[in-house]
Amino acid sequence: MDSARAHRAKQELHAERDVLLKRADKRVDAHSTQKDDGKNNARALLWTCGLLLLPSVAYISIMLAWFFTFHDSIAKFLAIFVCCLAASLVVIVLSFRWLTGKTRPWLWWVGFFTFQACLAALVIGFFLYYRNLIYYWNYTEMRSYTNVAAAQDDAAFPDAYMFLFTEDTRLDIQRAVGYKSRWTGKVYCVAPLVDTTMSAVEPIYYWAIGEDCCEARSDFHCGDAQDPSTRSGLVALKPAKIVRPYMRWAVRGSPYQRFEKAVRLEEATHVTQAAQDPTFIYWSSDPIALKDSFYKEAVHSCVLWSLIYFAVLLVLACFIAWRRLVPQRKHAGVMRYAD
Repeated sequence: MDSARAHRAKQELHAERDVLLKRADKRVDAHSTQKDDGKNNARALLWTCGLLLLPSVAYISIMLAWFFTFHDSIAKFLAIFVCCLAASLVVIVLSFRWLTGKTRPWLWWVGFFTFQACLAALVIGFFLYYRNLIYYWNYTEMRSYTNVAAAQDDAAFPDAYMFLFTEDTRLDIQRAVGYKSRWTGKVYCVAPLVDTTMSAVEPIYYWAIGEDCCEARSDFHCGDAQDPSTRSGLVALKPAKIVRPYMRWAVRGSPYQRFEKAVRLEEATHVTQAAQDPTFIYWSSDPIALKDSFYKEAVHSCVLWSLIYFAVLLVLACFIAWRRLVPQRKHAGVMRYAD
């Protein structure tokens, strides 16, 4: 009898232990039964705004310096850039424990994003300036001339940005040519400007130009060439003359040299004599609007690239705020219980 009772008690003990062992590894997340009070969302939003503030100020400051300071004073531009860069490095240093006695990871990320903003503004602004702004600001410092004859030597107007020609000045479309570059695939068009006093052997000082707006020979519809009343044009500035010698590489992508090749092709085709250093003209009835288009294009490109940059920055800041700065929930614990 005693052995039977002992055997039954032993079986019950094993059965109870088996139940406990089966449930021993079951995980219970205490947070799963709690409602989210929205505080983490608010914290993430605040951290994101904090991470974006200083980088935005640095980016906008450097970009404005490209637009309004760099052309007049490189020293002032460098001062603005160095100040923004130094601010980012100071913030990064302040995040370390060995300096302040406390680790501040949010300061490290603010400094890191500010440093990136400085570099992004430097690169984007560089391309905007040497593609558009450098031409616009040089135009504003030059003069316009009226009642200029096509037979007049262009060397007499070294500071001209706009010409209003005499009434008898016209485009000689029959001598227009198009030069197709094997590198860019574009057609670079030139047409000589002549007046009634010029003979066939006189040198051509002024050439109307355009891209992808003509056929190979005797066709030219660039700018306002189709408007017979047009007598004005905007001077195409020679890149080598508007940049410092050590920065000529920055405007190497200008099409100016390809227009010079087009003129040499025209000389060989029509036995025309071009001036030693001819002036290229964007033939337009409104050259002032054409001048302003350089600035507007820079603004449009700046807005586009800035929106792309800030979109990427926003995504990164949100990720860092959620994953690195907002306190995370504790890992699920292991709860052991019995029936």
